[in-house]
Amino acid sequence: MSARTIFDTTLLNHLRELVLFCDMEGTIRYANAAAQGLAQGALEGVAFLDFLGSESRVKGEHFLQLVQTTGPDAPTEPWELPVGDAMKYVVVYFRGHREHDQLVIIGEQEPPAVNEMQHELLALTSELSQAQREQRRQNRQLAQALSEQRHLLDTIQSLSVPTVPIWDRVLLLPLVGHFDSRRADQVNTLLLNRAAQMRAKFAIIDLSGIALVDTSVAQQLIQSAQALRLLGVQPILVGINPEIAQTVVNLGVSLPGFVIKGDLRDALAFVLYRMGMKTYKTK
Repeated sequence: MSARTIFDTTLLNHLRELVLFCDMEGTIRYANAAAQGLAQGALEGVAFLDFLGSESRVKGEHFLQLVQTTGPDAPTEPWELPVGDAMKYVVVYFRGHREHDQLVIIGEQEPPAVNEMQHELLALTSELSQAQREQRRQNRQLAQALSEQRHLLDTIQSLSVPTVPIWDRVLLLPLVGHFDSRRADQVNTLLLNRAAQMRAKFAIIDLSGIALVDTSVAQQLIQSAQALRLLGVQPILVGINPEIAQTVVNLGVSLPGFVIKGDLRDALAFVLYRMGMKTYKTK
């Protein structure tokens, strides 16, 4: 039975609602003027799912399956099925039923004001998503910059406090420039780690490049000496200039645990002597 034998198509074309007649496979055989106006073209021969668009395809398949099981006395409840794509669509509430060998589908559009609000909301959502993507990109760049900065600082710190192995199990730590409690703590950590890694027996700390030390730095040196001795390392202090010597005396700080030598040559001579004495005793 054709659509035109059931309904007056002239009357249907004056309705604001969308009226569609489809075959059992869901292909549109008749569409009134409102439906064709929404599609902006002829719909005969077009699949109902293609008329809806990709965003509503899956839900539209379930809707058609339900329509095939209902009759004119008990049509489906309204289904919200947007017509169009994700960026431009119109929300339509479809209901339908089976009439003999065809499907009768009627759709009611939401008021224009509601659709406009939805489009504005979609535009705002798109702008927000773009802003969030840009924020994530900037965060990644910032994290990369901070990582590179930390790596650079670590490199600078490692270069500013070099520990040089000058002999088997003998370390040299030359200190140069400004020396405060923070840097003293860094030196302490680095020296202990390197001494443990190399299983050092002697650690020569050269202060000839340091102008002044204060009480906190002197205390750090004492703690370094104590920690080194616990690791089985003999700390040797060299390069104390008159200013440092006067400061240490005025502060009333002693440097127990250190072997103190005038310069690096004397320190090396001491190390060689101690190593030679050990070899001699072993024999």
